[in-house]
Amino acid sequence: MSSTSSNKQPLLIDRPLIDSVRVTTQTVGSASASTLFVQGGQAPSILVDMDADLSEDNNSGGIVDSITITRNDFYRAADYTINSGTSGNVISLTSGQIVFVEQTGVVSTAPASGYGYYIYTGATTLTGINTELEYSGGTSTGFLYNGSNYGYQPAVTFIFYHTRGKTVPIPASGDYRVLFAKTLPANSGTVDCSDLMPQLAAPVAQAGNTNGLGPTAPLRNKGIYLERGDRIYVGVFPDGPNISGYTPGAHITAQGGFF
Repeated sequence: MSSTSSNKQPLLIDRPLIDSVRVTTQTVGSASASTLFVQGGQAPSILVDMDADLSEDNNSGGIVDSITITRNDFYRAADYTINSGTSGNVISLTSGQIVFVEQTGVVSTAPASGYGYYIYTGATTLTGINTELEYSGGTSTGFLYNGSNYGYQPAVTFIFYHTRGKTVPIPASGDYRVLFAKTLPANSGTVDCSDLMPQLAAPVAQAGNTNGLGPTAPLRNKGIYLERGDRIYVGVFPDGPNISGYTPGAHITAQGGFF
């Protein structure tokens, strides 16, 4: 690593940078207006603060070359699925395990709540042929019905912004500049944002790799250069089921370095 702030190569850093923020109801933009711009009264979260107060003597800017989005909610997958292909299999359940009844017609006693997910709540191990067990919606027979849409996680779009310096309010709505928007796909726990970052000035030393490149295009790293005084903000785009934000929350993590 470099020991000074002068005469650096573009990607040589003094010290590492890692910042993380949890985003829930911090909505930004407007689905009805079809815009990603921050609206009046909205307040995205600060992800990276490259000394916007200009109060640090050892800050000469930096770089962010990795941003990941990770959901805070997690759902256990079904331990057993009951359908025509698994009919007649012997299963063994302990408390907390989940049975997904995909086809109710193969079960001898119709499940109390039909198609869906049943959580075993019994105190002892239950072993038997999967289609001969009684999947009751109540707890008296050891199963709790957890709905037909258990574990579904909707797609969520996060918008990233760049600001420079501080204004009153901090910053004003017009000071947020859109960097990119990234959608975390439905039922996906994490997503990387590197594909949407701008290309950096430094080429990648990689002989013979020309996949996806034009005849004169260099293969370059991606990331975001930040001057001292810059910030990166992030918020949730309010559309569909996320009109009021993403209540379970997601952690946004940025990594890079200081120059």
